[in-house]
Amino acid sequence: MKITLLAHLSDWPLEASVSGDVITINGEEIDLSGIPDGFRLPGDAVGNKFFEGPWFVERIGKTLHFTLRLPVQNDSPEEYRNPIEPIVLDVQSGPVQFPDTLPTKVLVREVIKSSEQLEVPEDGGSIEA
Repeated sequence: MKITLLAHLSDWPLEASVSGDVITINGEEIDLSGIPDGFRLPGDAVGNKFFEGPWFVERIGKTLHFTLRLPVQNDSPEEYRNPIEPIVLDVQSGPVQFPDTLPTKVLVREVIKSSEQLEVPEDGGSIEA
C-alpha cells in the first residue's frame, strides 16, 4: 500500500496496520480487496473519517494507493503540518509507522533563563542579545 498523508487539524488518535489488502485503522478493518487494477473509489466512499474525500483509493498494478488524514495540532512540527513534499508511506505488512506529530515542547524555564540574560538599555532603546 502507498499511503499519502495529508495534515488534518484534529486530536484524533491514529493507529493502523496492514495485512494484504486490509488496513485496520483504530481497530476498524477496511477490506480494499474488491478494488480491481485500474479502478478508483472516492475516499469518502470508504466510510472512515481518515480517508480524504476529494482523493481516491485506487489500485495500480497490485498496489493500493490512497490518502489518509494525518492528525496534527497547531504546534506540531512544521514538516508535518505543511510538508514541502507529500509524505508517502510504503507499507507491505504490519504496523503503519506514522510520523510523530506531537507538539514540540519548549521548556518555559529555558526561555525565561535566556530572557534574563538580556540587558535592557536604560534609555529604552533596542535590546541586543
